[in-house]
Amino acid sequence: MATIHLILQGKGGVGKSFVSSLLAQYLIDRDVKVACFDTDPVNATFSAFKSLKVHKVDILEDDSINSRLFDSLIEKLLQLPDGSSAVIDNGAASFIPLASYISENMVPDLIRESGHDLIIHTVITGGQSAGDTLKGLQSLLGGFDSPLIVWVNPFFGSTDYFTDHDLRQKVIQGDGKCIVLPSYKKDTFGYDIETMLSRKLTFDEAVQTSEINLMARQRLKIVQRKIYQLLDEAQIVKETDDATE
Repeated sequence: MATIHLILQGKGGVGKSFVSSLLAQYLIDRDVKVACFDTDPVNATFSAFKSLKVHKVDILEDDSINSRLFDSLIEKLLQLPDGSSAVIDNGAASFIPLASYISENMVPDLIRESGHDLIIHTVITGGQSAGDTLKGLQSLLGGFDSPLIVWVNPFFGSTDYFTDHDLRQKVIQGDGKCIVLPSYKKDTFGYDIETMLSRKLTFDEAVQTSEINLMARQRLKIVQRKIYQLLDEAQIVKETDDATE
């Protein structure tokens, strides 16, 4: 079995591509063979991470899903070898049509019948985008019965409101998980992360380049270890391994 990680969120600019890159980097670091795809028709940020060898796939045509192109992507996913994973970053612009297309064509059922696992990932934030990201989460909870992993991103503001939120309880009750990303000071750790992302570097690339100063590279190592620890605790690789049993 392979595990297909699909990142969906209807609100743009909330760290979805960052999450996709984190997930891909983590899986690669844990010796999982990973195929990466970027279906964002507007901001193909994920595919800009050259070392991740992300395949750019255009699935949107005149605000509708091009069935021929999407069908081709599904066939590639179904051919993934046992023990491997796919990470697919979908754009906010195609969130509604893609979610509808997946539901109408019973794609999750097809993936499961083919012996693979499908895990849906989404992002919620604090600040001005909090309400919009919650709407995206609510839509996914109502439209899919696949396991759901919520990445809580505090970069834009406090996400404490989500601790006791009804939607969080629904995620947990549905055997989903919440990964709360660390909150860092923006003038040190935060600035270093932004620098890394603006250059479209992975953690491994950033900590090895002399173009970033020594202490910044040290802070990025700390961030990488913390995030990987969170993903270990969420048993991301364990879920992938289970798919081969």
